[in-house]
Amino acid sequence: MFKIGEFSKMSGLSIDALHHYEKMDILIPKQTDQFSGYRYYDAEQLITVNKITALKDANFSLREIADIINSNISIKELLILIESKANSLEETLIKETDRLNRLRNNIFLIKNGGIPLMNEVSIKKVEPILVATIRKSFHTSKFDEELETMWSDVNQYIEKSGVKRTIPCMMLYHVGFWSLDESNMLDVEVVEPVTRTFQGNDYVKVYELPSSDTIACIVHNGSFETIGPTFDKLFKWIKQNNYKIVGPLREIYHKGDWATDNKDEYITELQIPIE
Repeated sequence: MFKIGEFSKMSGLSIDALHHYEKMDILIPKQTDQFSGYRYYDAEQLITVNKITALKDANFSLREIADIINSNISIKELLILIESKANSLEETLIKETDRLNRLRNNIFLIKNGGIPLMNEVSIKKVEPILVATIRKSFHTSKFDEELETMWSDVNQYIEKSGVKRTIPCMMLYHVGFWSLDESNMLDVEVVEPVTRTFQGNDYVKVYELPSSDTIACIVHNGSFETIGPTFDKLFKWIKQNNYKIVGPLREIYHKGDWATDNKDEYITELQIPIE
């Protein structure tokens, strides 16, 4: 038998909680000394503590827990009750996660000035966006290999830092396929919007992607294999209207392979800061 202080340490419940559970007829001491008033518990009651903790985590009220404990239901019946609550909680989490993702996406769209019309060039204003990025220069022949590593590295760093990513992700082309010299070296940056600032390092940078009052944009609907003419249309429009490019091209992935198996349903926005 254990005094209440000893049982408190063993069970992880405070003495106040044990007194309250006693009043609620949830966990009654095995023995109470009629002269000293000392309460004693035995080791088997730790199983009841486990049941109480599980029922509390399942969001049952203390009155409901008292009724369940005192009904002497079987372990099988108890597990059915808890698993039902767990399934309900899981469904709620899925719905709330979907709602959070929609909210984050809408926040991005507000900062991004919305999405322009498909395949039509327009000018809009974009707000600053907090991002975590990795930037590298490499030969065009290593494009897929390097990008796979960069995306993996930046996402692992974000997760290890305990920070949440938002959507959508993007890439910055400081030197792209359309502006290569004889070396065929690309200069690109993989970019993940994040919910809060955190410490970067020499490899992963955390900063605010700057705002722009005049950014030319166009949306490509379809696979990346057919995006070339959309690039050409955007650059041709900038040249014809006598604008000057003053920043890297942003390639924003509004809908990709994480959302659909059909490449023809991909939605990619191209943006270039101009003046």
